Amino acid sequence: MQLNFRPKAAFASKKAFNYLADRHPGDINQIVIIRHAAIGDFMNIRPFLLGIKSFFPNAQITLSTINTYAYGTPDDLINAVHIIDRTINGRKTSALQRLKQIRQLPRADLLFDLTDSSLSLLTAIFSKPKLKIGYSYRPSRRFFYDISTLRSDFVLEADSVLHMLYMLGYSHHGDLEYGYDKLYPKKSAKQIVYFAGASMKNKCWSEDKFTALISQLSDQYPDYQHVILQGIRKDEKFLDIYNPISNKKNVTLKETMSLEGVMQFLSNSHLLISNDTGIRNMAIATQTPTIGIFFDIAPFKYWPNEKKHDCVFNENYQQPAINDVFTSAVHMMEYLQ
Repeated sequence: MQLNFRPKAAFASKKAFNYLADRHPGDINQIVIIRHAAIGDFMNIRPFLLGIKSFFPNAQITLSTINTYAYGTPDDLINAVHIIDRTINGRKTSALQRLKQIRQLPRADLLFDLTDSSLSLLTAIFSKPKLKIGYSYRPSRRFFYDISTLRSDFVLEADSVLHMLYMLGYSHHGDLEYGYDKLYPKKSAKQIVYFAGASMKNKCWSEDKFTALISQLSDQYPDYQHVILQGIRKDEKFLDIYNPISNKKNVTLKETMSLEGVMQFLSNSHLLISNDTGIRNMAIATQTPTIGIFFDIAPFKYWPNEKKHDCVFNENYQQPAINDVFTSAVHMMEYLQ
């Protein structure tokens, strides 16, 4: 057996100790958070942002992202969004253009880099914060930050990202909170939702498997609506999944909705079954039970430690069998009764 571990959990420089020695959370006025990621990853940092807001009550929070990932930013938990253009009119921007935009950031008391890329590192350096805090896969990156914690593939990312705040004295116990209770209140509907897309094709469970699964579950639970949710991309209409079972009265195809419409729809749903994708993270954030279908990567980084969430995968990281997903769904429905 091969052991997978990193020898050091965190790092803090002498500068960090000196800077924080005579400061309290209420003294922090400007915070910059770098997150170059898609909507599902924005969902994963909502507990972190809620922690920031409660622990640093006087801080103005600026989220720095890139123009290709500006959809679904958590505007309700931040004060400003800062955009770095990776492309303009389809053409890659120059290093000088990006540097000019980086320098438009306010000088932060604390900067949190939640991305760990070359661009996020340059942003951390050239925006000149008073204290840089990193969250990296690579131990060597710690030397670029004043405080650094290592991320893990075996801890839920929404939990793992909180380690940076724990380093500073913040504490949190109990289930993770995402702050959507009032924005998308639950209006329970007897519907099981399926989403067959993902950011990359190699993360997509076969469409014929989805068709077979939905057919079986629609027979198993005839008093539920079984809804195939369409995505925003051209290849996310899923007609090849729906057409073979379109004669079933309790199977429907849901056309693309606004972001707010999707969030409320997921909040109302009884269960979501999907690939490793942002839709699943959105459902988790609305406290809706989920089953994730994983085979390209291990699921642990995206698997909340709650019984209302399950992940189906196998040790060979091959596409799970239809019956494995069906069995997980039956067990989940029994648990949710």
